[in-house]
Amino acid sequence: MKLLQKLIPWALLGAILIIAFWIRIQGVPNIPEGQFTGHDPYLHYWQAQIVSEQGRLPARDMYRWLPLGRDYGQSMTAYAYGVAYTHKAITVLFPNVSLYQVSLFSPAVCFVLGLGVLCFFLYRTFGLLFSSVVGIFLATLPGVVERSAAGFSDRDSWCLMLGILAVTTYLVSLQAQRPRSRLLWTLISGFTVFLGGMSWEGFGVFLSIILCVELWKFVTSEKEEGLRLYALWVCTFVPTLYLASPAYRSGEGFTTHLFAFVLVPPLVLLGIRALRHVLITKSSLANKFRPHTKNLSLGLVLASFVLALGYVWIQLDTFASTTVPLSQNALMQTVGELDTPDYRYWVFRYGSLFFLGSLGFIGVGIHFWKNSGTVLAVFVFLFMLTTFFQTRLETLLGASGCNILFFISLAGISLVLLFIAWRQHEVPKYEFIYIALAVWFLVWVALSRDAKRYDFFIGLPIAFFTTDLIRRVGTYITENLKNAQFLNADVRERLPLRVIKIGIVVVIVTALMYWAPAGEHAKRATFAATEMRRAAPGDTPAAKAFEWMKAELPHTAVIAAGWSSGSQLNVLGGVKTVIDQDHYIQHWIHLFNTYISDATDARDALEFLKTHEATHLMLTQSQPPEVFLQGELSEAFVPVYPTENFTEARAKVWEIHYPPDIQPNPKYLATEP
Repeated sequence: MKLLQKLIPWALLGAILIIAFWIRIQGVPNIPEGQFTGHDPYLHYWQAQIVSEQGRLPARDMYRWLPLGRDYGQSMTAYAYGVAYTHKAITVLFPNVSLYQVSLFSPAVCFVLGLGVLCFFLYRTFGLLFSSVVGIFLATLPGVVERSAAGFSDRDSWCLMLGILAVTTYLVSLQAQRPRSRLLWTLISGFTVFLGGMSWEGFGVFLSIILCVELWKFVTSEKEEGLRLYALWVCTFVPTLYLASPAYRSGEGFTTHLFAFVLVPPLVLLGIRALRHVLITKSSLANKFRPHTKNLSLGLVLASFVLALGYVWIQLDTFASTTVPLSQNALMQTVGELDTPDYRYWVFRYGSLFFLGSLGFIGVGIHFWKNSGTVLAVFVFLFMLTTFFQTRLETLLGASGCNILFFISLAGISLVLLFIAWRQHEVPKYEFIYIALAVWFLVWVALSRDAKRYDFFIGLPIAFFTTDLIRRVGTYITENLKNAQFLNADVRERLPLRVIKIGIVVVIVTALMYWAPAGEHAKRATFAATEMRRAAPGDTPAAKAFEWMKAELPHTAVIAAGWSSGSQLNVLGGVKTVIDQDHYIQHWIHLFNTYISDATDARDALEFLKTHEATHLMLTQSQPPEVFLQGELSEAFVPVYPTENFTEARAKVWEIHYPPDIQPNPKYLATEP
């Protein structure tokens, strides 16, 4: 019986993981061999191929962004290494498994691994019922399924897995009682942050969650504890990231602020912690500082915030091109993943959980911090209105008014939380976990407010706070039944309250998943895996053009084509490219659009193509600009694919025969306006 009781939790959590994986592989039969469901997966697969063949990535990829090549020192590529070496390990036992198959299924596998770690952590902390509900929500939410389904072989699931590992292991280290356990979990968390920092430029957001927990500890405590462990944690990733990647030493483009936003904050926190420790224990004024430790802590934190805001203000102009959510340039406005989500978007992807999760967050604040929590609830409510209901609120207040209210809510939440930490003398049980999930909720929802592609990461805190709200409702109902006056004492004593509570939770969860007024998000879970992202390029004229290139063109051929086709040309066509969806040099994409897609002068087009060493031009539209069909230099563009009905084809390829007077022009290599 005892063995059965121990096996039941594992069996239930295992079943949830199996369901999550099953949902995410439903779209695989719809994906043609060799293809993925997006543009970016081809980039990561291309990199994994190079790692698999050569053992590592070169300093520059001379198959992309010709004639300069793609500088891999400015790219976070740990995911490609992970896929490549996972494939090598698998083939030891299963030699018939291909790198493509590993890459195809990696999103679903990474998500399930991360979900397993999360469920186990919540099970050990809050119990089986709580952990199971969170797992069920994350397994079925369409907004979470879409970017973790097999075929969407981007690094999102990989980064979510590393984010979960980094945060949960750090929280476990805070809970550990034995010094050796704390040391081990601290090292694991630090190493995971290092992997995350080598995987994605935005992994600093997950790092900020841990730093906010440490800030909470710092402001609430009156003596310094765990400073050495924190210093060790910082040393596991700050110097290693700085040494391992040039992007952290001299970032460019999207990596410009990596040093300031990833490496500096943990060092600053270490510095103010060490400074406080010296001032209250070692300095000659220790006796004067010690009674005012919390005031000292608050002052140091506020001073650090002022310095951080000063840096952001000074560097504000550089964010226009390097920080995606703030980017207003023409190129980024064409990327659909950076569109602003509206109310229907949230309902479709998260049912009613985005709303209930916000209410759960509000309820946690009131439960923990009473009156201060009520003030916090006002700002959280404003935050919810200006994010999830942004488009509707803008009709009343205008875009600027809505944005002002949004930033007021963020500032209010930050200041109220800081005030609560400063006034607090005892830390309630599990408070660190709630702080971590609250910060996770705030930062990722704030980023998702103006860019759809980040909403994948909000599923975890939404599921957590919704589950917490459901648990409180179940507890409230059972407590009222226990004290109900309409039942006699004998009936009240015999009530199976635990079973009733489980039944209430099951009914609520089922209603949220399948009842239309509550969002019925579970009915769209499989749809998200099969229909929300289709195979690209699929069975299209572009796919046939890629097949022709693979068979007919040498690997040295350089194809000039739209940025969205870049990595598909590398993988499916086996050719070199000028630009791609990596957006490494955004200005080149602008130049391509100016001189090729919207060409008005054949000589300019030829000079641009000659400068970038292009041997062929590919346009995927029914009618290219007239300049490629007529004019004195039109004979330079020789149609080579398709050989029949070229004029009507939706994917055309020309071979370029440059006239002798066409020479490269350095202006077409400019990396900025």
